[in-house]
Amino acid sequence: MTEVPTRWHTAMEDQLTDAEQRLGRARRHVNDGDGSRALQEAYPAVVAAGTIRVWQESPPWQAPVPPEQMQRRVREAFPNLFAALAEMDLQEVLTSPWQPQDAKPYVDEAATYVEETRQQVQLWLEQA
Repeated sequence: MTEVPTRWHTAMEDQLTDAEQRLGRARRHVNDGDGSRALQEAYPAVVAAGTIRVWQESPPWQAPVPPEQMQRRVREAFPNLFAALAEMDLQEVLTSPWQPQDAKPYVDEAATYVEETRQQVQLWLEQA
């Protein structure tokens, strides 16, 4: 494995930090009874983690992935509940009313996915 350039190390860390902050807000929205906003915060967190997973498979500093292929591969990397959402009209899904109890499993899955991604990145960077 080749060394990860500092710029990309920073980009991954920034993506994960943003995802964790979004998930903190998502949990607060669930607790405040706003499932729709919770899902609107959780979805970009999953996209960020999925993006990082694709970067791990195909480091962009070696050969960039074309945008259409990147989008497809990120969605393919999504965990179960979000993979199903990605098959739907996302604009409609993310703007529809969601009850907090319905959004909570998505927020929980997103949190697990982001945490697992952070652990993978740490191991990956240690090996570089």
